[in-house]
Amino acid sequence: MGPGQPTMSNLEVPNLEDSGSNWVTYKKRVINLLTHEGLERHLYGTAPKPEELREVDGKWFNKEEPTKPLTRKEIKEHDTKIDIFVQQEATVREVIYQTVSQYTFLRIYKEETSAELWIKLISLF
Repeated sequence: MGPGQPTMSNLEVPNLEDSGSNWVTYKKRVINLLTHEGLERHLYGTAPKPEELREVDGKWFNKEEPTKPLTRKEIKEHDTKIDIFVQQEATVREVIYQTVSQYTFLRIYKEETSAELWIKLISLF
C-alpha cells in the first residue's frame, strides 16, 4: 500500500479499482477493518446517534426528561458522545474516501452519512 492509505491497527485496505474488478476483495476488507475497529455499525447505519438537545430560555433539555434542565456535567457528557459519534462517522468515510479514485469519490461524496455513502458505493459496483 502506498503512503496516505488509511491504516488502523496496522491493517490496510486496498484501493478500489474503477472497473470494480476487486470489489469483492475491497468490500470484505473494508468490512473487516471497520469491524476490527468497532465501527461496522456506522457502515450499516445502526450506530445510535446521540439525541439532539432542546434549548429553552438558555437551559438544555433531553427527550427523556423534558422538564428537567441538564447540568453542566450532563451537557458536557452529551457533547462528548456527539463528538465521538461524529469522529467515528468521519473515520469510516475517510477509509472509503482514501481508497477510491477521484472519479468514484466525486460520485459518492455528497452522501450525508457513512451508511448512505456505503450504500451509494455498493450501487456503483
